[in-house]
Amino acid sequence: MKAVRLNEFGDVDKLLIEDVPEPDLRPHHVMIKVDSAGVNYADILRRAGNYPGPGLPSSMGLEAAGTVTAVGAEVSGFSVGQKVMGMGPGSQAEFVGINSNLVFPYPDSLDPVEAGGMPIVFLTSYHILKTRGGLQSGSTVLVQAGASGVGTVLIQLAKAWGAKVIATASTQDKLDLCKSLGADVTINYTEADFEEVVKEETGGAGVELVAECVGGEVLEKSVRCVATYGVLVSYGNASQTTANLVSSDVTANNRTFIGFSMGRSPAGTLDHKGAMAEMFPMIAAGQAKLVVDQVLPLAEVGKAHQHLANRGARGKVILTP
Repeated sequence: MKAVRLNEFGDVDKLLIEDVPEPDLRPHHVMIKVDSAGVNYADILRRAGNYPGPGLPSSMGLEAAGTVTAVGAEVSGFSVGQKVMGMGPGSQAEFVGINSNLVFPYPDSLDPVEAGGMPIVFLTSYHILKTRGGLQSGSTVLVQAGASGVGTVLIQLAKAWGAKVIATASTQDKLDLCKSLGADVTINYTEADFEEVVKEETGGAGVELVAECVGGEVLEKSVRCVATYGVLVSYGNASQTTANLVSSDVTANNRTFIGFSMGRSPAGTLDHKGAMAEMFPMIAAGQAKLVVDQVLPLAEVGKAHQHLANRGARGKVILTP
């Protein structure tokens, strides 16, 4: 089978399309013939050697959707021919084996191509807002990088669950996207000080929840946007810069700072199946959707990486074998 492979860390030229054997079926795994696979910022970091993963050489990708072709001996609840999505390493390939705990049958109403880009952004958003952030109806949420794959889902879920949403982005086109997804207030952070705008919009009180993935100065300023007893969930460092956090910015207002990485969470500590069961009806009802930026063939994975790294994406980039 063909797969996106990484034999050494580096630039996009290190991404290769190679013929490799189909993966062996493990007892707890489901084998999937891939229809589509999502591209995530974690893939960009992985290529550069800044994200954990298997030793090199290895196949790339963290999520996919497709058709079940085989079921492991210790797996129940899945059948050959079933349409599923799931999260597992080596997903940017023609076949992938994924632990059944991270595989989710999806409704017939979903597009098979879109399905491959859904697991990570939807589950990440769910756990940021509910599992870690404790979102309550009536709260105000600040979503940094609102036009990103996760950001677009955060906006929609937060609105569906009764929150007011303030979203940031770098261009008018991205701000328009955030607005179309339900954001109540949008801020172009290249033209305005988002910290000051948040203070104005909240009467100086701040927001109950911040979803932050940029790091550096954006993280520093985001902390100061949190209301008394509010929560900031830091789920990435896209800028790859260090933040200089002042302890009094956290303690003075009894703010809570939470780090979140779905990929680094111990197995079994997050209820992914329950989260998906709650979100699928919302998706079917049109309360949340995947925003697809581009669909590219597997062979153009380098183009996908460049697009994401240059902050050009509006939503999710997807590969098809």
